[in-house]
Parts: sequence; C-alpha cells; structure tokens
Amino acid sequence: MNDRHIIRIEDLAVSMRVGVSDTERAYPQPLLIGVTLELVDPPHFADHDDLRHTIDYESLIGHLRDTLPGLPPMHLIETIADKVARFALTLSRRILTAEAVVKKPSVLGPSGLVSVAIKRQADHAHPRQSLGVLDHSTKPAERAL
Repeated sequence: MNDRHIIRIEDLAVSMRVGVSDTERAYPQPLLIGVTLELVDPPHFADHDDLRHTIDYESLIGHLRDTLPGLPPMHLIETIADKVARFALTLSRRILTAEAVVKKPSVLGPSGLVSVAIKRQADHAHPRQSLGVLDHSTKPAERAL
C-alpha cells in the first residue's frame, strides 16, 4: 500500500457574485472554500524538512483569494467547486485527488449553510493542460522529490 500525504485548506473566506437569480448575483456574497489534496509518495518529512517536498499551499491560497473574486458571476456553487478542484490538480503531478468544498452561508440565513463538495482525480496518463478554469497566467513550479 502506498503512503498518502493529505493537505487541507478549510473555510477560506472569499466573496463572489453567485446565485440563481439576477438579484442574488448582483452583489458579492461570502463563501467559505475548502480544498483537500491527496498526494502520493510522501517523503519522510523528519528527514526532508523542505518545501520542495510538498505543495506550496500559500500559493494556492493566494490564487484562490486573488482569482476567484474576479471571475464573472456564476449561478451555482457547484461550478465554483469544480473550477477549484480542477485548478488544484494542475499544481503537481504528485496530486492524486483534489476535493473542493464551497459553503454558502447566506442561503439559510443565520441558522445554517449550504455546501457542495466535488472531488476530481488526476489523469496521469494524459499531460496536464491549462483547463481555462481559473485564468492563471503562471503555473506554480512542480515540486519534485
């Protein structure tokens, strides 16, 4: 059995224009974004305390904070989750799966929230291409072991 390396970003606050109705999309709404990355072949970090052996999640966080709010309005939080998961898979060939969770507290008022999770698996048989999902002009360098 192969070892796995899990990285989680939980409840990153982002404001976006999202909703089914024009009224709902008229103004940015608070969303909470989560990303879980499953990486293969982790080194023994006790012996390899170096960023080159993992994913620079600060870069991912910055991209989500800077790029997501600038996207055109969307109807569904499912669309946002799909875009985030697909973008995350472009960060490294070591990423086996990327799961994105988008929570929208404003739907239920103060009593709860609605969330959607989408999990995508890498297709290592085909070379990675820019999916045009989050218009990232510079792709973070792959982290090789």
